[in-house]
Amino acid sequence: MIAFGCNTKPSDGKMIISVTILPQKYFVEKIAGDLVLVHVLVPPGASPELYSLMPSQMKDLSGSAAWMRIGRIGFEEAWIDKIRQSTPGLKIFDTSVQADWIAGEEDHGDHAHLHGVDPHIWSSPSEVKKIVTETYRALSSLLPGKMEILTRNYESFMKEIDQLDQELKSRFDQLENRKFLIFHPALTYFARQYKLEQIALEVDGKEPSPRYMRSLIEKAKSDNIRVIFIQKEFDAENARQLAKEIDGQVIRIDPLSEHWDAELREIARKIVASSNK
Repeated sequence: MIAFGCNTKPSDGKMIISVTILPQKYFVEKIAGDLVLVHVLVPPGASPELYSLMPSQMKDLSGSAAWMRIGRIGFEEAWIDKIRQSTPGLKIFDTSVQADWIAGEEDHGDHAHLHGVDPHIWSSPSEVKKIVTETYRALSSLLPGKMEILTRNYESFMKEIDQLDQELKSRFDQLENRKFLIFHPALTYFARQYKLEQIALEVDGKEPSPRYMRSLIEKAKSDNIRVIFIQKEFDAENARQLAKEIDGQVIRIDPLSEHWDAELREIARKIVASSNK
């Protein structure tokens, strides 16, 4: 396996970069364009909290020039030691070093306390600007002869993120009901940036208890919330049960989409639309 680390370019001569999740593929390609080939470790439809690498992916990883981590996600915490041991020549970059982390909250029905760190920083344009800056720095060290292209693309992408941020702010400016229900709390940083309140069904990676479900039903009814968002990689049964109790509906979203900016726009549209139901 280690032998693959000596070959970090495919037959077409492009440098191979591995990333953890699909949005990172978008970030890398916005900066590097067709200078690199990007391998994504967690495939579409899989949860980065629980995913385990297949042998074929370890081969791809060992053939990469670098791995760009997204931060403190479960997959990375579980696999980083194995990856370091099996691919000692692999350069590893943590693109979350500038992140303004949010501690998770564990709800016990009658009280809550903080624990761990919420890893979903890619849901926030302001946090993504930090990720993109670290990605640019990493690519600059890997491709020093391509600085003009990398810098031009980086600056253009940062302007696009600023434009997206302004669009989303404008969309939420007149929103009266700023609370929304979601199965897995993947929009924590999105909610912080746009002053929304995310109410999650899943608590500390576990399905809601009957007592917590009852409290959610009461809260949803009192706050006139009629939509529950759920990511495509999760089973919707609990969300459907809650929707039935509040005479609402379940709506799918995909925060792990490769089309990062388009998906954030779609999520914003759905949140605004749900507040009018």
